[in-house]
Amino acid sequence: MERGDSDESNTEKNSNFCIMKKWISVFLLIILFLFFASWFYKIVVLMLLAYVWRNEIKAKKEWGYKVVMGILLIAMFCVLPRYRYNTSDRVQLIYQDEEGKPEYPPLTHYLVNVFLPEEEICNVGIWGARIVPKVIPLANWILEEFDHDDKKGNISNFYRPFSKLNWSGEFMMSGTTSQVFNMMGIDNTQSVYLIRPRNYDEEKEYPVVFFMHGFLGNWKLYTGVLKGLEDCIVLCVGTHTWSGIYTSHDINALFTKQIPFLENMGYKVDRNNLHIMGLSNGGSAINVAYNGFSNRFKTITFISTGIHQTYPISSKVLLIGGGKDHSSGSLRGAHQALKSNGTKTYLYWDNEETHFILVNQTDEIIDFMNRNMK
Repeated sequence: MERGDSDESNTEKNSNFCIMKKWISVFLLIILFLFFASWFYKIVVLMLLAYVWRNEIKAKKEWGYKVVMGILLIAMFCVLPRYRYNTSDRVQLIYQDEEGKPEYPPLTHYLVNVFLPEEEICNVGIWGARIVPKVIPLANWILEEFDHDDKKGNISNFYRPFSKLNWSGEFMMSGTTSQVFNMMGIDNTQSVYLIRPRNYDEEKEYPVVFFMHGFLGNWKLYTGVLKGLEDCIVLCVGTHTWSGIYTSHDINALFTKQIPFLENMGYKVDRNNLHIMGLSNGGSAINVAYNGFSNRFKTITFISTGIHQTYPISSKVLLIGGGKDHSSGSLRGAHQALKSNGTKTYLYWDNEETHFILVNQTDEIIDFMNRNMK
Protein backbone atom coordinates (compact mmCIF):
# COMPACT_ATOMS: atom_id res chain seq x y z
CA MET A 1 0.00 0.00 0.00
CA GLU A 2 1.35 3.41 -0.98
CA ARG A 3 1.76 6.20 1.56
CA GLY A 4 -1.09 8.24 0.02
CA ASP A 5 -3.48 5.31 0.34
CA SER A 6 -2.45 4.85 3.99
CA ASP A 7 -3.04 8.53 4.81
CA GLU A 8 -6.42 8.40 3.10
CA SER A 9 -7.36 5.27 5.08
CA ASN A 10 -6.30 6.89 8.37
CA THR A 11 -8.29 10.02 7.53
CA GLU A 12 -11.37 7.90 6.83
CA LYS A 13 -10.93 6.00 10.10
CA ASN A 14 -10.58 9.25 12.05
CA SER A 15 -13.66 10.61 10.32
CA ASN A 16 -15.67 7.48 11.15
CA PHE A 17 -14.44 7.63 14.75
CA CYS A 18 -15.51 11.28 15.06
CA ILE A 19 -18.94 10.47 13.64
CA MET A 20 -19.36 7.54 16.04
CA LYS A 21 -18.19 9.67 18.96
CA LYS A 22 -20.69 12.37 18.02
CA TRP A 23 -23.60 9.91 17.84
CA ILE A 24 -22.63 8.36 21.17
CA SER A 25 -22.63 11.86 22.67
CA VAL A 26 -26.04 12.55 21.16
CA PHE A 27 -27.42 9.25 22.50
CA LEU A 28 -26.14 9.95 26.04
CA LEU A 29 -27.50 13.49 25.98
CA ILE A 30 -30.93 12.25 24.89
CA ILE A 31 -30.89 9.80 27.82
CA LEU A 32 -30.00 12.69 30.14
CA PHE A 33 -32.78 14.84 28.65
CA LEU A 34 -35.31 12.09 29.37
CA PHE A 35 -33.92 11.50 32.88
CA PHE A 36 -33.96 15.09 34.10
CA ALA A 37 -37.26 16.29 35.55
CA SER A 38 -36.60 20.06 35.64
CA TRP A 39 -36.70 22.31 32.61
CA PHE A 40 -33.49 24.01 33.78
CA TYR A 41 -31.43 20.85 33.26
CA LYS A 42 -33.39 19.84 30.17
CA ILE A 43 -32.39 23.17 28.59
CA VAL A 44 -28.75 22.64 29.67
CA VAL A 45 -28.85 19.32 27.80
CA LEU A 46 -30.36 20.99 24.72
CA MET A 47 -27.51 23.53 24.79
CA LEU A 48 -24.99 20.69 24.88
CA LEU A 49 -26.77 19.04 21.94
CA ALA A 50 -26.62 22.30 20.00
CA TYR A 51 -22.90 22.53 20.78
CA VAL A 52 -22.31 18.97 19.50
CA TRP A 53 -24.08 19.85 16.23
CA ARG A 54 -22.73 23.41 15.98
CA ASN A 55 -20.85 22.80 12.71
CA GLU A 56 -23.91 21.32 11.03
CA ILE A 57 -26.05 24.23 12.27
CA LYS A 58 -23.50 26.78 11.03
CA ALA A 59 -23.37 24.99 7.66
CA LYS A 60 -27.07 25.77 7.19
CA LYS A 61 -26.80 29.38 8.37
CA GLU A 62 -23.62 30.98 9.70
CA TRP A 63 -25.60 32.81 12.38
CA GLY A 64 -27.83 29.82 13.16
CA TYR A 65 -25.83 28.50 16.10
CA LYS A 66 -25.85 31.87 17.89
CA VAL A 67 -29.61 32.16 17.37
CA VAL A 68 -30.26 28.67 18.75
CA MET A 69 -28.09 29.30 21.80
CA GLY A 70 -29.71 32.71 22.32
CA ILE A 71 -33.19 31.20 22.28
CA LEU A 72 -32.15 28.51 24.75
CA LEU A 73 -30.60 31.12 27.07
CA ILE A 74 -33.84 33.11 27.05
CA ALA A 75 -35.79 29.91 27.75
CA MET A 76 -33.44 29.11 30.65
CA PHE A 77 -34.01 32.58 32.12
CA CYS A 78 -37.78 32.02 31.93
CA VAL A 79 -37.67 28.73 33.88
CA LEU A 80 -35.42 29.98 36.69
CA PRO A 81 -37.18 30.15 40.08
CA ARG A 82 -38.71 33.52 40.93
CA TYR A 83 -36.65 35.63 43.29
CA ARG A 84 -39.24 38.39 43.70
CA TYR A 85 -42.34 37.71 45.79
CA ASN A 86 -44.53 40.44 44.25
CA THR A 87 -45.19 38.64 40.96
CA SER A 88 -48.40 37.90 39.07
CA ASP A 89 -47.91 34.14 39.50
CA ARG A 90 -50.87 32.36 41.00
CA VAL A 91 -48.55 30.22 43.16
CA GLN A 92 -45.77 32.01 45.05
CA LEU A 93 -43.18 31.08 47.66
CA ILE A 94 -42.79 34.03 50.02
CA TYR A 95 -40.21 34.47 52.75
CA GLN A 96 -41.39 36.20 55.94
CA ASP A 97 -39.69 38.09 58.70
CA GLU A 98 -40.55 37.40 62.36
CA GLU A 99 -43.60 39.65 62.17
CA GLY A 100 -44.87 37.96 59.02
CA LYS A 101 -43.96 40.73 56.61
CA PRO A 102 -42.73 39.56 53.17
CA GLU A 103 -39.02 39.79 52.42
CA TYR A 104 -36.61 38.57 49.77
CA PRO A 105 -34.86 35.23 50.37
CA PRO A 106 -31.12 35.01 51.11
CA LEU A 107 -29.14 34.79 47.88
CA THR A 108 -27.67 31.45 49.00
CA HIS A 109 -31.19 29.99 49.14
CA TYR A 110 -31.89 31.21 45.63
CA LEU A 111 -28.69 29.74 44.18
CA VAL A 112 -29.39 26.38 45.82
CA ASN A 113 -32.80 26.38 44.12
CA VAL A 114 -31.27 27.23 40.74
CA PHE A 115 -28.80 24.36 40.76
CA LEU A 116 -30.82 21.91 42.88
CA PRO A 117 -34.43 22.35 41.72
CA GLU A 118 -36.99 20.51 43.80
CA GLU A 119 -38.03 18.52 40.73
CA GLU A 120 -34.54 17.01 40.53
CA ILE A 121 -34.36 16.29 44.26
CA CYS A 122 -37.68 14.47 43.97
CA ASN A 123 -36.48 12.70 40.82
CA VAL A 124 -33.24 11.52 42.43
CA GLY A 125 -35.17 10.48 45.53
CA ILE A 126 -37.51 8.35 43.42
CA TRP A 127 -34.65 6.58 41.64
CA GLY A 128 -32.81 6.18 44.94
CA ALA A 129 -35.87 4.55 46.50
CA ARG A 130 -35.98 2.18 43.54
CA ILE A 131 -32.30 1.24 43.55
CA VAL A 132 -30.98 1.47 47.13
CA PRO A 133 -33.27 -1.20 48.70
CA LYS A 134 -32.19 -3.65 45.99
CA VAL A 135 -28.53 -3.08 46.93
CA ILE A 136 -28.94 -2.57 50.69
CA PRO A 137 -32.02 -4.36 52.12
CA LEU A 138 -33.99 -1.87 54.22
CA ALA A 139 -36.99 -2.68 56.41
CA ASN A 140 -38.97 0.53 56.11
CA TRP A 141 -42.74 0.79 55.71
CA ILE A 142 -42.61 3.88 53.51
CA LEU A 143 -40.23 2.12 51.09
CA GLU A 144 -42.50 -0.92 51.05
CA GLU A 145 -45.45 1.27 50.12
CA PHE A 146 -43.30 3.06 47.54
CA ASP A 147 -42.39 -0.30 46.00
CA HIS A 148 -46.07 -1.31 45.94
CA ASP A 149 -46.99 1.87 44.07
CA ASP A 150 -43.96 1.64 41.78
CA LYS A 151 -44.97 -1.85 40.64
CA LYS A 152 -48.45 -0.50 39.89
CA GLY A 153 -46.95 2.36 37.84
CA ASN A 154 -48.23 5.03 40.24
CA ILE A 155 -44.93 6.72 41.10
CA SER A 156 -45.06 8.70 37.86
CA ASN A 157 -47.89 10.64 39.56
CA PHE A 158 -45.24 12.49 41.60
CA TYR A 159 -44.12 14.25 38.41
CA ARG A 160 -47.60 15.50 37.50
CA PRO A 161 -47.88 18.34 40.07
CA PHE A 162 -44.52 19.74 38.93
CA SER A 163 -45.62 19.55 35.29
CA LYS A 164 -48.86 21.33 36.16
CA LEU A 165 -46.89 24.17 37.73
CA ASN A 166 -44.27 24.36 34.98
CA TRP A 167 -46.74 24.38 32.09
CA SER A 168 -48.58 27.21 33.87
CA GLY A 169 -45.31 29.16 33.95
CA GLU A 170 -45.07 29.01 37.75
CA PHE A 171 -41.44 28.46 38.67
CA MET A 172 -41.05 29.13 42.38
CA MET A 173 -38.36 28.19 44.88
CA SER A 174 -38.74 25.23 47.23
CA GLY A 175 -39.79 25.99 50.79
CA THR A 176 -37.78 23.05 52.02
CA THR A 177 -34.58 25.08 51.40
CA SER A 178 -35.47 27.35 54.29
CA GLN A 179 -36.09 24.34 56.55
CA VAL A 180 -32.79 22.66 55.66
CA PHE A 181 -30.77 25.83 56.28
CA ASN A 182 -32.56 26.28 59.62
CA MET A 183 -31.87 22.66 60.54
CA MET A 184 -28.17 23.13 59.78
CA GLY A 185 -28.05 26.25 61.97
CA ILE A 186 -27.01 28.46 59.05
CA ASP A 187 -30.12 30.66 58.90
CA ASN A 188 -33.34 31.33 60.78
CA THR A 189 -35.96 31.92 58.09
CA GLN A 190 -39.54 31.00 57.29
CA SER A 191 -41.23 30.68 53.93
CA VAL A 192 -44.83 29.93 53.01
CA TYR A 193 -46.59 29.03 49.78
CA LEU A 194 -49.45 31.26 48.77
CA ILE A 195 -51.96 30.05 46.16
CA ARG A 196 -54.16 32.83 44.86
CA PRO A 197 -57.76 31.90 43.93
CA ARG A 198 -58.40 31.27 40.26
CA ASN A 199 -60.09 34.35 38.73
CA TYR A 200 -59.06 36.33 41.79
CA ASP A 201 -61.17 39.40 42.57
CA GLU A 202 -59.38 41.85 44.88
CA GLU A 203 -62.73 43.17 46.11
CA LYS A 204 -63.98 39.77 47.20
CA GLU A 205 -63.61 38.21 50.65
CA TYR A 206 -62.17 34.69 50.50
CA PRO A 207 -61.99 31.70 52.84
CA VAL A 208 -58.49 30.47 53.73
CA VAL A 209 -57.23 26.89 53.68
CA PHE A 210 -54.10 26.19 55.72
CA PHE A 211 -52.15 23.17 54.48
CA MET A 212 -49.61 21.72 56.90
CA HIS A 213 -46.90 19.53 55.41
CA GLY A 214 -45.46 16.27 56.63
CA PHE A 215 -41.93 15.12 57.35
CA LEU A 216 -40.50 15.90 53.90
CA GLY A 217 -41.08 19.56 54.55
CA ASN A 218 -42.47 22.52 52.68
CA TRP A 219 -42.51 20.94 49.21
CA LYS A 220 -43.88 22.86 46.24
CA LEU A 221 -45.07 19.53 44.83
CA TYR A 222 -48.24 19.88 46.93
CA THR A 223 -49.05 23.29 45.48
CA GLY A 224 -49.48 21.64 42.09
CA VAL A 225 -52.13 19.48 43.76
CA LEU A 226 -53.82 22.19 45.83
CA LYS A 227 -54.25 24.55 42.87
CA GLY A 228 -57.43 22.60 42.24
CA LEU A 229 -59.17 23.88 45.39
CA GLU A 230 -61.92 26.25 44.35
CA ASP A 231 -62.61 29.85 45.32
CA CYS A 232 -60.26 30.07 48.31
CA ILE A 233 -56.82 31.25 49.35
CA VAL A 234 -54.44 28.40 50.17
CA LEU A 235 -51.49 28.95 52.48
CA CYS A 236 -48.97 26.13 52.97
CA VAL A 237 -47.09 26.53 56.25
CA GLY A 238 -44.23 24.18 57.08
CA THR A 239 -42.46 23.59 60.37
CA HIS A 240 -39.25 25.46 61.20
CA THR A 241 -37.17 22.39 60.24
CA TRP A 242 -38.01 19.06 58.61
CA SER A 243 -39.55 17.70 61.81
CA GLY A 244 -43.14 18.03 60.66
CA ILE A 245 -44.16 18.32 64.33
CA TYR A 246 -46.47 21.27 65.05
CA THR A 247 -47.38 22.72 68.44
CA SER A 248 -50.21 24.91 69.71
CA HIS A 249 -47.82 27.86 69.23
CA ASP A 250 -47.67 27.05 65.48
CA ILE A 251 -51.45 26.82 65.15
CA ASN A 252 -51.98 30.02 67.12
CA ALA A 253 -49.52 31.75 64.74
CA LEU A 254 -51.94 31.07 61.88
CA PHE A 255 -54.25 33.66 63.46
CA THR A 256 -51.69 36.07 64.89
CA LYS A 257 -49.16 36.02 62.04
CA GLN A 258 -50.43 34.39 58.84
CA ILE A 259 -53.86 35.97 58.51
CA PRO A 260 -52.41 39.49 59.10
CA PHE A 261 -49.72 38.56 56.54
CA LEU A 262 -52.42 37.82 53.94
CA GLU A 263 -54.30 41.01 54.77
CA ASN A 264 -51.11 43.07 54.51
CA MET A 265 -50.59 41.50 51.08
CA GLY A 266 -53.97 42.98 50.09
CA TYR A 267 -56.19 39.91 50.42
CA LYS A 268 -59.61 40.15 52.05
CA VAL A 269 -59.91 37.20 54.43
CA ASP A 270 -63.19 35.74 55.62
CA ARG A 271 -62.10 35.08 59.19
CA ASN A 272 -65.28 33.05 59.82
CA ASN A 273 -64.45 30.67 57.01
CA LEU A 274 -61.09 29.08 57.84
CA HIS A 275 -60.02 25.49 57.10
CA ILE A 276 -57.01 23.39 58.05
CA MET A 277 -55.63 20.17 56.61
CA GLY A 278 -52.59 18.08 57.46
CA LEU A 279 -50.67 15.47 55.51
CA SER A 280 -48.57 12.71 57.11
CA ASN A 281 -46.64 14.27 60.02
CA GLY A 282 -48.77 17.33 59.38
CA GLY A 283 -51.32 15.33 61.36
CA SER A 284 -49.60 16.78 64.42
CA ALA A 285 -51.02 20.16 63.33
CA ILE A 286 -54.60 19.04 62.85
CA ASN A 287 -54.68 16.99 66.03
CA VAL A 288 -53.60 20.15 67.88
CA ALA A 289 -56.25 22.11 65.96
CA TYR A 290 -58.87 19.52 66.87
CA ASN A 291 -58.00 19.68 70.58
CA GLY A 292 -57.55 23.39 71.10
CA PHE A 293 -58.81 25.37 68.11
CA SER A 294 -61.74 23.46 66.60
CA ASN A 295 -64.09 26.41 67.11
CA ARG A 296 -61.84 28.47 64.81
CA PHE A 297 -62.03 26.15 61.76
CA LYS A 298 -64.99 25.15 59.62
CA THR A 299 -63.26 21.94 58.50
CA ILE A 300 -60.35 19.88 59.80
CA THR A 301 -58.95 17.45 57.22
CA PHE A 302 -56.75 14.43 57.99
CA ILE A 303 -54.77 13.12 54.98
CA SER A 304 -52.71 9.93 55.29
CA THR A 305 -52.32 10.41 59.01
CA GLY A 306 -53.81 9.27 62.31
CA ILE A 307 -56.56 10.89 64.33
CA HIS A 308 -56.03 10.85 68.11
CA GLN A 309 -59.53 11.73 69.39
CA THR A 310 -63.17 11.44 68.40
CA TYR A 311 -65.12 13.58 70.86
CA PRO A 312 -67.75 15.81 69.20
CA ILE A 313 -66.69 19.20 67.84
CA SER A 314 -68.40 21.92 65.83
CA SER A 315 -65.96 21.64 62.91
CA LYS A 316 -66.65 19.31 60.01
CA VAL A 317 -64.04 16.51 59.94
CA LEU A 318 -62.78 15.13 56.62
CA LEU A 319 -60.77 11.91 56.59
CA ILE A 320 -58.69 10.72 53.61
CA GLY A 321 -56.68 7.51 53.61
CA GLY A 322 -55.84 4.15 52.10
CA GLY A 323 -56.02 0.57 53.30
CA LYS A 324 -52.35 -0.07 52.58
CA ASP A 325 -51.18 3.09 54.36
CA HIS A 326 -49.32 2.47 57.59
CA SER A 327 -50.49 5.86 58.89
CA SER A 328 -54.21 5.76 58.09
CA GLY A 329 -55.33 2.78 60.18
CA SER A 330 -57.39 4.83 62.64
CA LEU A 331 -59.44 6.77 60.10
CA ARG A 332 -62.29 4.35 59.36
CA GLY A 333 -62.96 3.63 63.01
CA ALA A 334 -62.80 7.34 63.81
CA HIS A 335 -65.28 8.05 61.02
CA GLN A 336 -67.85 5.73 62.59
CA ALA A 337 -67.21 7.14 66.08
CA LEU A 338 -67.59 10.72 64.87
CA LYS A 339 -70.80 9.90 63.04
CA SER A 340 -72.24 8.25 66.13
CA ASN A 341 -71.59 11.28 68.33
CA GLY A 342 -73.13 13.74 65.88
CA THR A 343 -70.00 15.32 64.38
CA LYS A 344 -70.28 16.10 60.69
CA THR A 345 -67.71 13.86 59.05
CA TYR A 346 -66.94 12.51 55.59
CA LEU A 347 -64.52 9.74 54.61
CA TYR A 348 -62.58 9.23 51.37
CA TRP A 349 -61.12 5.73 51.49
CA ASP A 350 -59.53 3.28 49.07
CA ASN A 351 -58.47 -0.15 50.33
CA GLU A 352 -55.73 -0.42 47.70
CA GLU A 353 -54.13 2.96 48.30
CA THR A 354 -50.91 3.71 50.19
CA HIS A 355 -49.42 6.76 51.92
CA PHE A 356 -49.30 8.46 48.51
CA ILE A 357 -53.05 8.56 47.93
CA LEU A 358 -53.06 12.36 47.51
CA VAL A 359 -50.77 12.24 44.46
CA ASN A 360 -52.29 9.02 43.13
CA GLN A 361 -55.90 10.22 43.23
CA THR A 362 -55.46 13.99 43.07
CA ASP A 363 -58.51 14.81 40.96
CA GLU A 364 -60.88 12.63 42.97
CA ILE A 365 -59.64 13.93 46.34
CA ILE A 366 -59.70 17.58 45.26
CA ASP A 367 -63.30 17.06 44.10
CA PHE A 368 -64.08 15.44 47.48
CA MET A 369 -62.62 18.42 49.34
CA ASN A 370 -64.29 21.03 47.12
CA ARG A 371 -67.68 19.42 47.80
CA ASN A 372 -67.25 18.99 51.55
CA MET A 373 -65.39 22.15 52.55
CA LYS A 374 -68.34 24.38 51.71
